[in-house]
Amino acid sequence: MGEFKMPPGQKPSARLYPISVFGKPKEIDIDKYSVKITGLVKEEKIIPLKEILKLLKESVQFDIHCVDGWSYLGAVFSGIYPRTLFEEVSVLPEGKFVMVKNLDGYSTDLPLDFLLSDNSFLAYEIDGKPLDIANGYPLRLVVNGKYAYKDAKWVVEFEVIDEDIPGYWEKKGYSRKADVYENDRFEKK
Repeated sequence: MGEFKMPPGQKPSARLYPISVFGKPKEIDIDKYSVKITGLVKEEKIIPLKEILKLLKESVQFDIHCVDGWSYLGAVFSGIYPRTLFEEVSVLPEGKFVMVKNLDGYSTDLPLDFLLSDNSFLAYEIDGKPLDIANGYPLRLVVNGKYAYKDAKWVVEFEVIDEDIPGYWEKKGYSRKADVYENDRFEKK
């Protein structure tokens, strides 16, 4: 591993700020919580949370970089890679992107190959403890090397789509690529 390099325009933060566009959910029914894989797939799939929690738990260290300029460094997330949920799903050839949808109505877009790579992780723990509701409990998508508006909290659906449709912040001019090392915060005009 090489030496760590702070992305341009970022400063380290001592904590992970619980930022959310619509505020945190007041209540989450864990017994009914599930994740759907929909859209351009041969057959849609619904995976209950209790089944996700039975899958082999893995851990990754990803830093969180907020587009506002702070970075929470060294967090260890435990959970599963999204590709694990896609193992029994046949994505149609035209499926190239995914819209990640949250319990609160928030959405963000990612290339499907990025979502299925080692750089995307579906977490239910941080630093050995369950995520709290403000930071995405029970499931938070964490993406490596992208700004945190791509880190969808309270994930309930992965909709496979054929084109890069903007999510909530992307519709407001934030970059779809969101590469922290390229300082790619906003769409170029």
